[in-house]
Amino acid sequence: MTGSQRLVLAGAIAAMLGGLFWAMKATGLMVARYQPPVVYEIAPIFFAFAVIGLHASLGASRSRLARAGLVLAGIAELCAVVAALGQFLGPADWIPTGDTVTVLTPFITLSMLGSVAGLLLVGLVVRRTAALPGRWAGYPLALAISVIPLIASSAVFQAIHPRLFELPTLVVGLGWIVLGAVMARRPPTRPGEHPEDA
Repeated sequence: MTGSQRLVLAGAIAAMLGGLFWAMKATGLMVARYQPPVVYEIAPIFFAFAVIGLHASLGASRSRLARAGLVLAGIAELCAVVAALGQFLGPADWIPTGDTVTVLTPFITLSMLGSVAGLLLVGLVVRRTAALPGRWAGYPLALAISVIPLIASSAVFQAIHPRLFELPTLVVGLGWIVLGAVMARRPPTRPGEHPEDA
């Protein structure tokens, strides 16, 4: 297994873990009104790394657009690590609650927006080069496009029933799990080979 293949596999595992953590958080709140500790705060670390792994699946097809996505994912990864460390090691008033803005708010925001924007850019290239098999080639792009509208729809679901506020988070989490599973099952690309020729 080459270094790129290992990075793709690591990214696949990261996508599934991040998605699982979000699904656990959403399910806990919807069913028992209980949020498991830690899982929501560290999930962005895994989302950003998943995009880095997806970029590695492009093989020789790493265009300028894909590299821009990789840079955004790298920035998101750094912000996610800073945000997580700040929440666990920093003072209590660093942790955002409700509508409050703290020193960590920009890092938390950038960690998610950077991951989604990175997924969008890399997903465009994945769709064009068929780095993922068959109908799944467009899935990363579809996931990236759907994340913001889904999260924004939380208020609509809350108006229907308070516990449904977390439903979009659950759907997004499941979406990342599916992405990880698809990445893990993709056929290996030989060094210097374009994904569409694999």
